[in-house]
Amino acid sequence: MPVDASEIIVYGSASMPDDDTPTNIGGAIDITVRVVFTDIAATDQVEIVSDAAGDTTQTVTIHGRNAAGELISDAMSLNGTTVVLSTETFERILKIVVSAAHTGTITVRDQDTDTTIASIESGVLEIRRPFYNAAAEASGGAERKYYEKVFFKNTDPVLSLTGATISEQADPSGNVAFALETTLDGTDTNGVGNDRQTAPATYTFDSTTKNVANSQNHTAGAGQGVWLELTLAAGAAATNTTVTPRESGTTV
Repeated sequence: MPVDASEIIVYGSASMPDDDTPTNIGGAIDITVRVVFTDIAATDQVEIVSDAAGDTTQTVTIHGRNAAGELISDAMSLNGTTVVLSTETFERILKIVVSAAHTGTITVRDQDTDTTIASIESGVLEIRRPFYNAAAEASGGAERKYYEKVFFKNTDPVLSLTGATISEQADPSGNVAFALETTLDGTDTNGVGNDRQTAPATYTFDSTTKNVANSQNHTAGAGQGVWLELTLAAGAAATNTTVTPRESGTTV
């Protein structure tokens, strides 16, 4: 069978901070962090449940914003296959963190419609949105650029995705550009002591389709590092938006 679309999974990198504290952004792939989920469709409470009865010692913390735009969080005690309802009501989800290893798949869904927001499989401890709490300067200030690194991983155990490219399928805001690392499973950072507003050296960011490293052969089990750049003009209004990158290729 060929590489299935579900086998191309977007994971996080070793350093994805929530603020502008100086650190070392990027690094190696972190397969405990996923960066794709379906946001809540309308302001609602959130439910969590595992498909393993023994998952009763973990805390699942939902981070997001309420209807007033304020950052909120809700730490919920997982209770196996029994549904647990959040106290907080969320307008959008920014990050979901599981406190410890879990056996089952944890489902996070909105309470009114039971629509799944995220399915957190065993081995994954965090689901997150890039550029957590990034903000523009006030009108009259300077433009801001934020940087974050994610990985497209081919999780097929045998097959390569050949002729592989990564493109920006959709960017309603027009504010996101990207660049690819030149080797698979790269570990580049933006430099020790730099915060997420410092660009990684030697990369050129734009929205054009780019060839995956290794002569476009995305080999089985390997991750392609993708640097994201968010540009916010001074005075830009708060926006709840998305960007949709896409990997394409050929398999046998």
